[in-house]
Amino acid sequence: MMSMGNRIFVALLICSLLASCKPKSLDSTSAEKNKACEKPLSQKGLSESRHLLQNGDIILRTGNDVISGIFAQLNKRDKTYSHCGIAFIENGHWMVYHSIGGEDNPDEKLRRDPFEKFVGSDHNLGFAICRYPLTENQSQKLQKTVTLFYDNHTPFDMKFDLKTDDHLYCAEMVYKAFNIALNTSHFFATTTHKGFEYVSTDNIFGNNNARILCHIVY
Repeated sequence: MMSMGNRIFVALLICSLLASCKPKSLDSTSAEKNKACEKPLSQKGLSESRHLLQNGDIILRTGNDVISGIFAQLNKRDKTYSHCGIAFIENGHWMVYHSIGGEDNPDEKLRRDPFEKFVGSDHNLGFAICRYPLTENQSQKLQKTVTLFYDNHTPFDMKFDLKTDDHLYCAEMVYKAFNIALNTSHFFATTTHKGFEYVSTDNIFGNNNARILCHIVY
């Protein structure tokens, strides 16, 4: 298992590859979406946002730790969010499936956490809910796909290798789950730099079909 120090080194190495690239400005559609979400909401918004959820919604969050800050730098257009997962209601409770490594998840297996825990203010600066128009069949297939990832104890992918499916990092899990559910290979765009291809958090919500339902700032 890769140590935390090595994890940081790998992330910094990837960030150094991106350092020579000037961030691209957001297109007008994305900029308009973000502008609409700039106003911070109160803590009351946490409970209110839960009532907005639908199966298959993507939950984006901004971690308040150093590692989250590093991973946010992998976003080339919008560095707001550092992590993402997919929400489904199970037995009356909203759960978020997400892939994460680090000291908070030492076995590095894909996690299933209550919505409130995933977006909690104790380890986040804020969060957002992102929705894509899914049919009922697509939503069900998405849930089956993500549940299979979870049941297989799929570990976190510190190599950020899109070519393999036995390990998945957070954005990669969302990317591949949606591709399977929608029977496509390119629902989300990927980012390539100096021959290194990966999917970042802003690739996940940067699709023109994305709708940001709310953005909570703690």
